Amino acid sequence: MLWKNELTEIRNENAEQISGMNGAMWDQLSPMVEYLSSFSIPMFEEEVIKKDLIGMAKEAEIEQISLEEKLGMPPKEFCDNLIENGEERTGKRKVEEQILELAVNFVWYLTVFWLIGALLDAEPRMVYASDMLFAFFAALSDVWLPGKRIMAWDKRKEYLRHLIKIGSLVLVVFTDVWTDLAITGNGFVIGGCLILLSVLAAFISANYWKKQSQKYDWK
Repeated sequence: MLWKNELTEIRNENAEQISGMNGAMWDQLSPMVEYLSSFSIPMFEEEVIKKDLIGMAKEAEIEQISLEEKLGMPPKEFCDNLIENGEERTGKRKVEEQILELAVNFVWYLTVFWLIGALLDAEPRMVYASDMLFAFFAALSDVWLPGKRIMAWDKRKEYLRHLIKIGSLVLVVFTDVWTDLAITGNGFVIGGCLILLSVLAAFISANYWKKQSQKYDWK
């Protein structure tokens, strides 16, 4: 699929592993995950570190010991050692990666919202301002809200995230009906440009994350 790449793959693997973890072990692991997320670690490297920590937590579960016993030191000290031994970083790269993801997700959401408006309102020649606004905030939530990646163990928050997405779609349809503020043009040209941009964004994103994934032994 267009939105599948190495970053989404490792994120989904991590989320799946976390979802199968018992609550007591997740309570020990989650502060470490949140602590790591507070640093300017490149996005793929951060997921690789999380994957290693999840693996150690799983082993601790099997051995019926605490995560700290498995690590052999306090969790914060272990995280600090990982960060110090990682590549030199200034934070600029992570911000650039977040901007890339924001732009890619914005294009995808805008294309989906345009398709919804075209099908329901029979107005393929219009791209509503509300579509662009909701596409931006939906993309922003995907990049900066860590819920689906960090809180995978809490299914209630996962369901809430889906409800927010559904609510956004309802708001898009409602505001499209009640507002005239839109960019107008030839429907085929607008649709073709949006679809082309979506494919191009997927290609750029997949190519970037493939190159980043090759720096790590994560499979």
